[in-house]
Amino acid sequence: DANIFIGSLIFVQELADKVVEAVEPYRETMDAVCVFPSMPAVMRLNKIGSFTMASMGQSKNVMLDFMKKNKPSGTSFQDGMLKLVRTLPKVLKFLPGDKAKDARSFMMSLQYWLRGPPPENQGPPL
Repeated sequence: DANIFIGSLIFVQELADKVVEAVEPYRETMDAVCVFPSMPAVMRLNKIGSFTMASMGQSKNVMLDFMKKNKPSGTSFQDGMLKLVRTLPKVLKFLPGDKAKDARSFMMSLQYWLRGPPPENQGPPL
């Protein structure tokens, strides 16, 4: 019995449908569901504590609007996402409440998944 599910780069519709079908019935009983860049239906499965992405794409996205407004000219969407992934955990640690802590945990997990731990968290090279 698995208590967590981790998935990434699920961009084939048939595979996404199978993952959603397999994980969704157990999502609420699992400790964590971490799905990193994937199709929206699979990304909606994300859940860490009180943080969830179940309503992703169904309401106005404040973060996306903020990124569009403050995007310097000549930068790509990927650059904006990397900047968000780098800076958001630093801001979230100052917000009170469990939801902010859980969102920070998700962002730190995404950050680690995409590029590994920050240099200060790495041990000496072997």
